[in-house]
Amino acid sequence: MTCALLALALSLPAAAQAPRIGAAGAVSGRVTAAASGAGQRALKSGSEVFHKDAVTTDPRGRLQVMLLDQTVFTVGPDSNIVLDEFVYDPFTDAGKVTAQVTKGVFRFVTGKVAGKRPADMKINIPAGTIGIRGTFGAVAVGADGDALVGLLGPGPDNNGGERAGGLDVETGKDTVSLDEPGTGVIVKPDGEVGAPFTLTSDQTASLNAGGSADPSSAQAPASGGAEEDAQAGG
Repeated sequence: MTCALLALALSLPAAAQAPRIGAAGAVSGRVTAAASGAGQRALKSGSEVFHKDAVTTDPRGRLQVMLLDQTVFTVGPDSNIVLDEFVYDPFTDAGKVTAQVTKGVFRFVTGKVAGKRPADMKINIPAGTIGIRGTFGAVAVGADGDALVGLLGPGPDNNGGERAGGLDVETGKDTVSLDEPGTGVIVKPDGEVGAPFTLTSDQTASLNAGGSADPSSAQAPASGGAEEDAQAGG
């Protein structure tokens, strides 16, 4: 009997053996997930997602990933993220959340884990790590490896009484903090982080929608103008 049970366990897909950590929602286009060592499976609204899943969208695909602690990831078209780590105790709201963005556009809204202890949630990008300080933000990773990191909110005077948002971008070369909603930085593949700048209205709208945002076009505005006043959240 023991041998039979072992053989059955080994024959199960890797996703079936991994812990369930949430579900997919608002799925459109072609979206797939693959657990480590397993083949791809199609995701649709309501599909379960598992620890270590690599989620991929095609050029028309997008979805939301809702984790058990109420963290929400919105993944845009032509993107790839890996759900690296998720540990959650629903009785204390303690845990760990880590995701890795390797390509495309990715927005995140923190849940109970980061609400209890912001340091327990991190987003990894090709050249570094984004530390979370009770926030929602977004990342766009281009084909050349440049990453646009944007803080979308909330501001200090938000209506929900939530902690003001903040992001700490750390690489082996630089550390830059974002504390003002509507600001962003460019992270180069070699770890160089540019100075914070105000996101243009187009960049903000694209990151909010989980659409395509080209990091190579993200430059600090040369002078004042309507686009410099674009703010998200708050």
